[in-house]
Amino acid sequence: MIYGIILAAGEGKRMGKVKLTLPLGDKQLIEWVLRAVKLTPLDKYFLVVRPEDKDIIKIGKAWGAEIVLNPDFRKGMSTSIKKALLKINTREAEGFFLILGDQPLITSKIINKLIKSFSPGKGEIIVPYFKDKRGNPVLFDICWKDELMAVTGDVGGRVLIKAHPEKVKRVNISDETILFDIDREEDYEKMKNIFDSLHKRGKI
Repeated sequence: MIYGIILAAGEGKRMGKVKLTLPLGDKQLIEWVLRAVKLTPLDKYFLVVRPEDKDIIKIGKAWGAEIVLNPDFRKGMSTSIKKALLKINTREAEGFFLILGDQPLITSKIINKLIKSFSPGKGEIIVPYFKDKRGNPVLFDICWKDELMAVTGDVGGRVLIKAHPEKVKRVNISDETILFDIDREEDYEKMKNIFDSLHKRGKI
């Protein structure tokens, strides 16, 4: 089994508001991520959210995600990762994705390509690259669960990527959307322009 962990419990400090429910096309931001994940063969996917984000919880359930509440979100991204990892049965899991909730242009095609590149049981970390630039999402062999459980603060899987470069399997992706997430208002405006362009070309 391969699990998906969608990280959606950020405070949106730099944006100044909850960004995952902002509109993008005919959906909200987080819905595009959930849609991409739902269209993959992932066995189960978690949506990690703040307890107060009722709208995101409702959206996640509608798209078939298992909701994981993170009341410790102020202590950083690592707390969200841990909350979800605790839900994973190590004996049955082969690996897990860390997927950013603010990457609405990620597609099922990208996730599927990473899955096809994965050889379970070899301790791989499958990382997408666009022209030598590292992107997201990242697929980890289940053997990395304990090491990620020990990470603290507002950091995620990049700690392991930097610490174990010999275990990283680079997968070249021809789509630069793996590099795009939304931190600020200008990122959102840029994302809308890219989305409109992709939509007109039938890519979304």
